[in-house]
Amino acid sequence: MGDHRVEQSDSCHHLSLLHDVSLKLAESLDLQTVLQAAVEGAVRVLGQTSGVIYLVEGDGLVLGATVPPLPPGHAHLIAPVPRSEHPRVARAVDTRQPVFVPDLGAVELTDGERAAIEGRDITSVLYVPVIARARTEAVLIIGSSAVQTGFSDEQLALCEMLSAEIAYAVANSRMYMSMESVASELHEAYDATLAGWSRALEMRDENTGDHTERSAALAVKLARILGVPECDLDDVRRGALLHDIGKMGVPDSILNKPGPLDESEWLVMHKHPEFAYELLRGIGFLSSALDIPYCHHERWEGSGYPQGLAGEDIPLPARIFSVIDVYDALTSDRPYRAAWTPQEAIDYIASEAGIQFDPVVTAVFLLHLGSNGDGLS
Repeated sequence: MGDHRVEQSDSCHHLSLLHDVSLKLAESLDLQTVLQAAVEGAVRVLGQTSGVIYLVEGDGLVLGATVPPLPPGHAHLIAPVPRSEHPRVARAVDTRQPVFVPDLGAVELTDGERAAIEGRDITSVLYVPVIARARTEAVLIIGSSAVQTGFSDEQLALCEMLSAEIAYAVANSRMYMSMESVASELHEAYDATLAGWSRALEMRDENTGDHTERSAALAVKLARILGVPECDLDDVRRGALLHDIGKMGVPDSILNKPGPLDESEWLVMHKHPEFAYELLRGIGFLSSALDIPYCHHERWEGSGYPQGLAGEDIPLPARIFSVIDVYDALTSDRPYRAAWTPQEAIDYIASEAGIQFDPVVTAVFLLHLGSNGDGLS
């Protein structure tokens, strides 16, 4: 009766430990965190002294995590290795069955196996394949400092449960990383497309030169100084790159007219923010970057276009960019006038604070503008 209670107590303890490991595995999608939690949990649950997990990468193996940590001078073991260097790991992968070695001293080891256990006081080893969705994701290796003739039925059942938990945690983490990688590649492709649109517009608009790239970089710097969250800075940059994309809807005869525009031509030119809105609003990826293309010609006192917004009703990214846009335009050569000096442009920007520009944004911009007017510090 007493022995039965002890067995029940041990089982409850093991299940409690297994539950803790499950929770830790579920806490993160970061692969390295998952692997470390898996190895540490396996060692605790099985009451052993050492644990290692190898990720299966095609025909190779990558050391994922170890308990205890690798001894000094063994960092080279992290590099990918062919399965042939670890034949017992390879057997667990190929057969999808655990492989048990009761006494490493009684078997012939490869150089790779010998290097992996060196300095770790391991005598008996159990290799457990970690399988999810019919794919062997990894191999968990549990080492003991004492010679073992085998593992109990309960230990093997715990290994099976652990393996399943670890397998799905690793598979989900890998899937998440793959999705992140695809998303990153898509974002890079989108941004390259936006940059292409921007260059195409500048090639069409003879007056702008490299204005768009310069002003986009400055807008991001000023937004960061003003405390715009890092996660929103990509939208600031994209909006700045596309700030004049609506000019694609303005005829060349107006866009590149050598002299001043007449009233009817200004009416068309003033529609370019609306053209931008209509062009971009259906693109979900750019919906949060619309503030600048649509609102950067609004004025603080309310006389801007296209909506006549005033004060803080104007989105902050647009208020930031309007200062940058005007400053860069004034200090750049145009066919109809020479560039203003930085000081002339600074004086003008300062005079328009509270009229054309947000006074707080203006003050911060002028405070951080370099002494030569050549960038923000």
